[in-house]
Amino acid sequence: MERKILSVLLPNYNNGPYLKEALDSVFSQTFTDFMVLFVDDCSTDNSLEIARSYSDKRLRIIEKSENSGIVDALNAGLELVDTDYFIRMDGDD
Repeated sequence: MERKILSVLLPNYNNGPYLKEALDSVFSQTFTDFMVLFVDDCSTDNSLEIARSYSDKRLRIIEKSENSGIVDALNAGLELVDTDYFIRMDGDD
């Protein structure tokens, strides 16, 4: 995959009711040179199922092995940012 200019860092924990709308809003932008780093913090709802339903190659799903909170999820995502810029978005935005 070619390197993108922007990463969208999206930490997630049980945002299933809002997640499809949030992801759809990101993928419907006119700017397309981005990737989404979706960091799931051991959700117990259908969040992962929703994220996996997307076939967009700009979506990278990271599954943490234990729930440790939003700060740790953000740090896990930040370690994977390989773009010039990044922005943060919540799964219920």
